[in-house]
Amino acid sequence: MVNPFEKRATEYLQQDEAFLAVVTPEPLATFFEKPAKSGKLYDRLAMVIGTPGSGKTTLARLFKYSTLRVLLRNRGFETYKNLIDALTACAAIKESRPALIGCRISLESEYREFWEFPYPDALKASLTVALLQARAVLGWLRDAEAAGIAPEDIEIIARPDADAALEAIGGTRGIDLQRRAREMESAIYEISAALVPPEIDEVEQNMAATAYRPLDVIDAFKLRDGGEVVQTIPLVVFDDAHYLHPNQLLALQRWLARRELRVARWILTRLDALNPSDVLIEGQNVFEEDEPGLKRAREITAIWMQSSEGRAHQRRAFRKMAKDMAGRYLSQMEVFNRRSLNSLGDLLSTHVDSLSPSKAEKLESKVNAIQRRYKITADRRAGLEREVIDYLEKSGELSDDLKLAMLAILLERYVNRTPQRGLFEDEDGGDAEPSRPLSAGPDIADGAKIHLLHQFDRPYFFGIDTLCDASSENAEQFLHLAARLVAQSETQLIRSKSPTLTSQVQHNLLQKRAEEMIRDWDFPLHHSVRRLSKGIADQCIIKSLEGNASLKGGANAFGILQEEFDLIPKLQPDLAKVLQFGVAYNAFVLVPNHNAKNKVWCLVELSGLLLIKNGLTLKRGGFLERRVEDLVRLAGEVQ
Repeated sequence: MVNPFEKRATEYLQQDEAFLAVVTPEPLATFFEKPAKSGKLYDRLAMVIGTPGSGKTTLARLFKYSTLRVLLRNRGFETYKNLIDALTACAAIKESRPALIGCRISLESEYREFWEFPYPDALKASLTVALLQARAVLGWLRDAEAAGIAPEDIEIIARPDADAALEAIGGTRGIDLQRRAREMESAIYEISAALVPPEIDEVEQNMAATAYRPLDVIDAFKLRDGGEVVQTIPLVVFDDAHYLHPNQLLALQRWLARRELRVARWILTRLDALNPSDVLIEGQNVFEEDEPGLKRAREITAIWMQSSEGRAHQRRAFRKMAKDMAGRYLSQMEVFNRRSLNSLGDLLSTHVDSLSPSKAEKLESKVNAIQRRYKITADRRAGLEREVIDYLEKSGELSDDLKLAMLAILLERYVNRTPQRGLFEDEDGGDAEPSRPLSAGPDIADGAKIHLLHQFDRPYFFGIDTLCDASSENAEQFLHLAARLVAQSETQLIRSKSPTLTSQVQHNLLQKRAEEMIRDWDFPLHHSVRRLSKGIADQCIIKSLEGNASLKGGANAFGILQEEFDLIPKLQPDLAKVLQFGVAYNAFVLVPNHNAKNKVWCLVELSGLLLIKNGLTLKRGGFLERRVEDLVRLAGEVQ
């Protein structure tokens, strides 16, 4: 079987049972439960915004009637219990019945072609909207048919004041709705498929220009499912909206944001479809500021699949989701399943072998040289060494190389915290107390590990938590990184070896895979994004290798004063586009309103792939103070 980590579930699992077996419920709780409980998920336009691979399309598939029905039919299986609970919390399931009938319409096909027609924008928008509505009706009916419900067993509940509009969409019966929707789809398709666009007069005389507004008419669907009648809310999901022309997308948003629409409607899009200011400045509307008659808080629910709020919680939630997802994917691979290997974490060793004798000798010599250079007494060194050993024994990481690397950092810090001595002062010229106490802890340990990686090639990227954190809360990125590890473990199993990967093997595989993924970038302005990210990384490496580890594990971001950063879209539009595409395609993570040193910063943080490639810490918070001009220079060097 093909390694399922290599492809997203929605791409190769056509049967609902197989699809549901690998879907984890965590994103539902993280992104959809709160707006569902507040009543803002189905009664207005919801904009679901995220990077590629964040799981938007996968989540949309869960809200189809046929998928919900399969899930409930298998409610007795423990595998599905958590997913049922999550969908119930999201109001997609009520009283053990599906509450929604959903359809997904991908906007990446011919819809943008409408905007190339030589027609007024209003006519192009009306053609787009009419075709989307016809396909939404057909999509709802197909969803019901997938659940075994024929069009003859379907009726709609119409708005009481929509008699004329009801007649225009074919009436209330499913079979008539289907017939009328097919007529509209065919008529509009003839226009879009014509080699030469018809004249405006022909289009206006064509039935495609007639009033056809099912989304204005339909309140609910009544389905005769077996021996009972189920009433459901129609949900239409417009996916891949970033393929539309910007003005076309704005027209679609404007139409869907009208409060009189009763159907639930979502737009799924990437960040590069928005304005740069929407992406770079937290709290911006997903509409232009001068868009008339639209109040975002009242008419749109924005669901950001990446957010700067609650990042520690997001990281913990993603770890849980990724581990669950990995276990479900492993169970699809026979070579692991028949051996009951269903935890990826169990296949990733966290033990690190000691340095080779030659490297260990060099490390010991380095520490001794620091002690001699700064004339640190043997007693002081012994006291700091005890601090390190006490910490490492409690943490379970006691090793000679880590002990020496941490000791080297504490010796450097001790020098910085004591009065400077004269060049010719006697070696036993005293043992001054530091201005602040010195202690060993996880931050010193992380700094020591980064030093050991760069100076002695000791592995740093290994273990399931590291794999999760390096994925930047992106499901697809996690799968692509994990795929290489799973493939190696599978190879070892086939060769009758232990499936467990050593820390060195993991580190090497992850670095190689990260380099490949970065090399494969082909999104707009990727050359500038690559150059900017390299410039940030190079400077972060220099800071991270300072002897005293002043930023603990080191730096992985530039910090720009927030008031300066907010002006980038206006004063530096080229830089704004580079940052926008970098954020949209998982190169950067923006952390606005970060309080440090009595100032407010926006951090331009490198993503997990770049941290792996450059050997930088995955711990957050360490940044270099920079100006907007520094970003401009680094991004502009590619020109």
